[in-house]
Amino acid sequence: MRYLLGIVLVLFSLSALAERTLTFLVGMDKPPYIQLQDGTGFELELLRQVSKKMGYEAVFLHVPNARIRYLLEQGHGDVATLQRLTEHPTELFYSQPYVRYQNAVITLRERELVIQHAQDMQRLNVVAFQNAKIVLGDEFGEMAQSSSRYQETTNQKTQVDMLLAGRIDAAVMDINIFHYFRRVSDDSQPIQLHTLFPPSDYRAAFREQELQLSFDRALQQLIAKPAYPRMQLEFFGSVNQYQPGVVNIQ
Repeated sequence: MRYLLGIVLVLFSLSALAERTLTFLVGMDKPPYIQLQDGTGFELELLRQVSKKMGYEAVFLHVPNARIRYLLEQGHGDVATLQRLTEHPTELFYSQPYVRYQNAVITLRERELVIQHAQDMQRLNVVAFQNAKIVLGDEFGEMAQSSSRYQETTNQKTQVDMLLAGRIDAAVMDINIFHYFRRVSDDSQPIQLHTLFPPSDYRAAFREQELQLSFDRALQQLIAKPAYPRMQLEFFGSVNQYQPGVVNIQ
C-alpha cells in the first residue's frame, strides 16, 4: 500500500512540474538570436536559462514580431518578448532589458565610403531590414522615403550576400546578424561599420507583475554568472550584450 502511495505521489509531483511552463511569444527565424531549424539561438537560450532560474520550463510560440504584444494582450502566452517601453497607457508590466541589438550601416572597406549621417546614403544603393525606416529614427526615415535606391527585405542573408558580391553599396542591419551570415558565407572581405544608430534594448512584457519581478531577478542572476558571456561567445563570437540597466532588482 505504501509502495502504491509512493508511486502516486511521484506521478503527482511529475505532473505538477510538467505544468510549470512559461510560454514566450517570440519572433520568427532570426539567427543568431532565434534559429528555428534547431531551436537554438542566443535569445532562446537566454530565455530558457532565465525560466529555469524562475522554476519554469520555457515554451516558445513563434509569431511575427508585429503580433507578439497583441497576442499577449488577447490572453495568449505568458510573456511577450522584444518589446519597448511605451508612453501609452497599458496594463502590461515590463522587465528590464534582456537583449540588445546594434544596428549599423555596413559597407566594404575597399569602397572607402564616408557615411556620418543618414543623408550620406541618399545616392547609394542601400538594402535595410524590414521596417528600418520606421525604427531607426526620423533622419533615416526621411532618407529612406526620398531615395529611389533604398529598399527593405525580410531576408537578411540576402543583404549580406548582395553586399559581399558588390551588388549594393550598403547594408543596414544588426551587427550580430551580419557577422552570422558572413561566417556562413565564409567570406572574409574587410568591412566598415558605420555606427549611426544607438543600441536598441528590448524588454519582456507580462500580464502579471509577479512574473515580471521574478523574471528580472532571474535575469540579474544570470547576467552575473560566467555562463552569460559564454553564451554570447557561442552565438555571436564576441561579448556585446551586457545590460547596465539590470541592477539592484528588489
